Amino acid sequence: MTEKLSALRTDSAQLDIFVQRFRSIAEEMGYALQRTGHTAFVNETADLGVALVTPEGEIFGYPHSIGITMFANLDFTSMIGAFDSYAPGDVLICNDPYRSAGLSSHLPDISLLAPIFHDGTLVCFAYAYVHSTDVGGRVAGSLSPSSYEIYQEGIRIPPSHLYKAGELNEELINLILCNCRVPHDNWGDLKAMVTALRVADRRVGECVEKYGLAGVTDAMGDVLNYSEMRARAVIAGIPDGTYRFADYLDDDVVSDIPIKFCVALTVKGDEMEVDFTGTDSQLRTAFNIFSDGQAHPWLVYTIMFVLLTIDRDIPVNAGLMRSVSVVTQPGSVVNCKAPAAVGLRTTTGVRVQDAIRGALAQALPREIPAAGAGYIAPIVFTEPDLAKGGLKVNVLEPMVGGTGGHEDGDGLNARDVVDIANLRNSPIEIVESVSGVRILKYALRPDSGGAGKHRGGLGIVFEFEVLEHDCLVTARGQERHRFRPWGVLGGQCGEKAAVYIRRSGAAEFEPLDKIDSLQVDCGDVLRVLTPGGGGYGSPFERDPEMVLHDLRNGLISEQAARDAYGVVLKDGAVDSAATETLRKERGGQGQPAMFNFGPERDAYEAVWTEEAWARLIEHVFTLPVPLRASMRGRLWKAAQRLADERGTALTAADIDRCWTEAIPAGIAQRHTAQGGTPDAADMSKAS
Repeated sequence: MTEKLSALRTDSAQLDIFVQRFRSIAEEMGYALQRTGHTAFVNETADLGVALVTPEGEIFGYPHSIGITMFANLDFTSMIGAFDSYAPGDVLICNDPYRSAGLSSHLPDISLLAPIFHDGTLVCFAYAYVHSTDVGGRVAGSLSPSSYEIYQEGIRIPPSHLYKAGELNEELINLILCNCRVPHDNWGDLKAMVTALRVADRRVGECVEKYGLAGVTDAMGDVLNYSEMRARAVIAGIPDGTYRFADYLDDDVVSDIPIKFCVALTVKGDEMEVDFTGTDSQLRTAFNIFSDGQAHPWLVYTIMFVLLTIDRDIPVNAGLMRSVSVVTQPGSVVNCKAPAAVGLRTTTGVRVQDAIRGALAQALPREIPAAGAGYIAPIVFTEPDLAKGGLKVNVLEPMVGGTGGHEDGDGLNARDVVDIANLRNSPIEIVESVSGVRILKYALRPDSGGAGKHRGGLGIVFEFEVLEHDCLVTARGQERHRFRPWGVLGGQCGEKAAVYIRRSGAAEFEPLDKIDSLQVDCGDVLRVLTPGGGGYGSPFERDPEMVLHDLRNGLISEQAARDAYGVVLKDGAVDSAATETLRKERGGQGQPAMFNFGPERDAYEAVWTEEAWARLIEHVFTLPVPLRASMRGRLWKAAQRLADERGTALTAADIDRCWTEAIPAGIAQRHTAQGGTPDAADMSKAS
């Protein structure tokens, strides 16, 4: 590492100055975008992103304190390469994942990119994006779990000039806004992004004036190389080996088939590879990720944050992830092919990170927490605009749950997916002022955090009354309704999610399935419960006084204190003798398992063994991509019927039998002959 450090062109003191200078420029961009954003989801929630990008397409300046925090290794080469030349005043726009190599990973994320020049020489690019409330498509808010083609998710914008040499492309912006339900909102947020780009142009220019063009360009490369060196040093400290784990999404919303993510994480020296072989095929719903065979942030961002946890001083930029590679199968849910819908790539990406954490926990048990809620579901509320006509579309809250407990303490309440972004909740006063709802409850959910020596963070209770007629609620990303967030080293699972509705005039709440597109009217009340995080360590090792503290603060119930933690209370205080006796009676179970998955997952995997799943995926991937989703469904259901009839676990031979019986005669042979079987060349491997 010393030899590599000596190869840097910028001395160490100056290098640190540039690291902080580039970061501060990006953060100023982010705050300018937030302050001038038009929608509450930008100026309150801060679902936005900014960066400085090298001419070669790597992020070298990235914010720490504003907006999305996990996109530091986005690849801009496709977007930049879409045009042969650039001029001052150019601003590119794009939102199409398939035309930008995943730069915009779903259509609401509208990206802007502007070249920055000094005396006619291209210095770098400035980048900004926001999550737009609506970009057209089949539902208000654009994103629905049941969409199966990207055409249903809104207008697709290939890399294009929004501004050319400073002149607005009026025809293009009119076309874009004509295809959105809230054009005024979108145009306001687009102008805020342009403001952020202008901030970058001014600040980079000042930097070049002070340090010279060569000094700045040398520093751009050096900060990337320095981050790579520091990251490699951290990886080199992780024990070599291959660590395997799997996790699930509950289902694909059109069936009850869980979506499985398989990870084999290999550490070798100062490099890390994440192999997703065995992961589910791409779906005819919106849970797909288009990664283009890259180590896309949605596939690896947890690794970046683990590196930053171990070495907090690594500069955050694309160099962090140069030593991390991925292996994916084209046509899988983590590397889909067009025209698959990708609107809920967040839901999938979050669960992918849970699978990676489970693998890393085996190598770094002291650093990796139990599973968090794994739930991020913005509640989108659409209502008639009675004053202006048309519709009003607003995000009420970006719902999340609790984080997992860890070796040093409890999980955070209502802050899971904190590593994705610095997303904030929307103040109730703002929500009620812009939407036809009354918030009845927005609070922590007692007993939702998994019990443990260190308790999982709590989820949320969100309850609101609808005040207008003919409204629509969508809530993409509702998960952990079936499989609980897992605990570690004796910790218990977090509580599952749930949704209830009380229709106008009714006395009681009724349970709902996950919300896809729900019609609501004046007087209806919706209650959303998010999951808590898993616990870390045995609950019987938790300090009884901490259990009492949680009880007094309403985080747990008295029943949970006794049943989950073995703490006996008397006259509002801990009965130490009775607690010790109860814990001894209920203890003595030996060394706890590494993971506690909960009864639901245990029961599922007792039938769907690793052997059976591997054979199912092997068969499905012999087919062309357009057939995989439907044939996967047929095969899974046939095998599940067989298991139900026999009451035994499935084997590879059982899957072979079902493949023969369930798939139409000749289809497998015919399509395999046409080249459906994947081979080594059909695997994507990229760093």
